[in-house]
Amino acid sequence: MNARFTYEDVAHAALGEPAKREGAEILYRCPRPERHTNGDVHPSLKVNTRKDTWACFVCGASGTAWALAAFVSRVEPGDKQAVKVWLQGRGLVNGKSEQVDAGGPKKSKRMIVATYDYADEKGTLLHCKDRWEPKGFSQRRPDGNGGWIGDLKGVRRVLYRLPEVTASEDVLVVEGEKDADTARERLDLCGTTGGSAADKWLDEYTAALAGKDVVVIPDADEPGRKKARIICQALSAKARSVRLLELPGAKDLTEWVEHGGTADALVNLVANTQVYNSEVMDGAQLLDDLAAYIRRFVSLSESQTRVAAAWVVHTHTFNAADATPYLAITSAEKQSGKTRLLEVLETLVENPWFTGRVTAAVLTRKIDANRPALLLDESDAAFGGEKEYAETLRGVLNTGHRRGGTSSCCAGQGANITTKDFSTFSPKAIAGIGKLPDTVADRAVPIRLKRAAQGERVERFRRRDIESDAARLKAQIEAWGGGIVSMLRDARPELPEELTDRQQDGAEPLLAIADAAGGAWPQALRRSLVALCAEAQVADSSIRVQLLKDVQQVFDARGIDRFASVDLAAALYEIETSPWAEWSHGKPITPGKLARLLSSHDIKPHSVRIGDKTPKGYQREDFEDAWARYLRIATVTSPHPANESATAATPFISLGIESKSKRNVEDDVADQNSQKPASNGPCGGVAFSGPPTGGKRVVEVEV
Repeated sequence: MNARFTYEDVAHAALGEPAKREGAEILYRCPRPERHTNGDVHPSLKVNTRKDTWACFVCGASGTAWALAAFVSRVEPGDKQAVKVWLQGRGLVNGKSEQVDAGGPKKSKRMIVATYDYADEKGTLLHCKDRWEPKGFSQRRPDGNGGWIGDLKGVRRVLYRLPEVTASEDVLVVEGEKDADTARERLDLCGTTGGSAADKWLDEYTAALAGKDVVVIPDADEPGRKKARIICQALSAKARSVRLLELPGAKDLTEWVEHGGTADALVNLVANTQVYNSEVMDGAQLLDDLAAYIRRFVSLSESQTRVAAAWVVHTHTFNAADATPYLAITSAEKQSGKTRLLEVLETLVENPWFTGRVTAAVLTRKIDANRPALLLDESDAAFGGEKEYAETLRGVLNTGHRRGGTSSCCAGQGANITTKDFSTFSPKAIAGIGKLPDTVADRAVPIRLKRAAQGERVERFRRRDIESDAARLKAQIEAWGGGIVSMLRDARPELPEELTDRQQDGAEPLLAIADAAGGAWPQALRRSLVALCAEAQVADSSIRVQLLKDVQQVFDARGIDRFASVDLAAALYEIETSPWAEWSHGKPITPGKLARLLSSHDIKPHSVRIGDKTPKGYQREDFEDAWARYLRIATVTSPHPANESATAATPFISLGIESKSKRNVEDDVADQNSQKPASNGPCGGVAFSGPPTGGKRVVEVEV
């Protein structure tokens, strides 16, 4: 490509002298005035001499054939071939069958028609956004050596035209860069944008507009209005004033200007628009409403419902969190409500992706590109099916619970294949029969479902009947969530000590939401998380932890402080509910196999004095450290009577941990009339202290 030829040359040849110059930008009257209702009185064709691009920011007219032909017709004969090479380099002529003549070359199938520069407060370029025709967008950033990198990894995200925003007291927030340019170039007003309706509104944008008078002008469609409400809610506590103004008779600011709108007319519209009244929402009531909505269609316990409701809000605010808890929706049998729960969640969560089976490539690429709330059904079939997909899914779930988690895959074709890291961080709910893989279950809050008991009724789920209810709740979540994002980002909620470190990671964003909501939710959700996660720890603990619990039980039952190895093994295989009686190919566990299992906790047999003998064995003190580290007591209190019902028909009220009622929704822990723990149960011991029919109830679950 010959650098002597530029789009400035094309514009000058076709359009003559420019109407205006602004730094690297040259403005001409549009060559397609018929596309402008006012004949393009205000110049709107912009040539960027730095990027060497041109386009009308109103109608999109670009390097049309006639303009190029006019340019070519004025080129010296000796430069014809150089012009042809220049055009070929830009994809404007194919170099084989097309001729550079007075008829002009054919238009490219796809070309850049506008470039939008994003700079920091000092004007230093951070990245560019290119608009293509046919319509499309791409992003790039400087590589520091005069070239470009086609992604925005590590780039600071800022508002468009940030230097002007910083210097202005009055700012228009519009949906796209084109409208922001219209505000400046046609109305002489400061305009900015945080991107399209699909882009997130970041805390950094809110901070840049703090203390300013802001007018938010949405595109006249539902996605635009939704984004505008989120922006207004976020700015309401930071900006000096916020107004939400939808322009009459136009889809956006640019079209309104093309229909004759002026700066004075816009000022009058703003003056007659009330200051935005921030929706002061009751977060606790919203969570209550969400929980009640979910329980209309699915038979859930109180704890399960609370966690599900908080998780729904989390999907709308997960960008404020460093970790995301999964929901492990499982059951022992089919027809227990797993798919139905996913269907209900799909109507509420942000950016849902409900799927049962996709290819490994689609799974990683869609999560990386869209950050969806993944609602994965029939995970048991996925993990037990095709090996490549099962391993990819396992890898996505193992890494996707924390910000920065990636899955590495091959990308490209043929000799250009390279590896690429795909982000796996997104909210996920996984449903299936049986247990999830241990590494996935560790990152999840368990929602263990059972078939509804006889006489237990839930409302039939029909999308067409509930669309309005779901839309109302979702709009409230978006408004409330948008207003608390900054609070959630800075939140450091108190975490229950009964949870493991990984469970605490997942619980943190849910508890931050509960704390922001207030009311009964902060303590009730903590009780719910402890109840569900502690139960999972009991049910899913490793065989070595099970061994530690059983050894502790044997020591306590015998009331002695030492055992010979052979006697301890014999006492263990007498526990009917544990596997030690058939541990070794159907035979009882031996002292040698017992020693190998205990060695992982640095517990080794040694000589112990028992009477006048010193056999190899163990003392109680040998186990104290391991018991303290791996066996913990979770204490949960409830201010409600033990006969509370958890049926779907029960109104959603503030409850503590569930009691055992006619609706058996939680795994059994102990009979309510029992005052002593079972001596040989797999959970080690559960008991109620205090009156079994009222007052304060304490449940101790050995984890």
